[in-house]
Amino acid sequence: WAYQAGVKLSFIRPGKPVENAYIESFNGKFRDECLN
Repeated sequence: WAYQAGVKLSFIRPGKPVENAYIESFNGKFRDECLN
């Protein structure tokens, strides 16, 4: 669904918890604002 919505998926490399936390935070905000 993300590809159809024009969202670029970025896969996080192992050992990058800071990147992962940023993506998770973004995903949470995106879900709250756009999908509800």
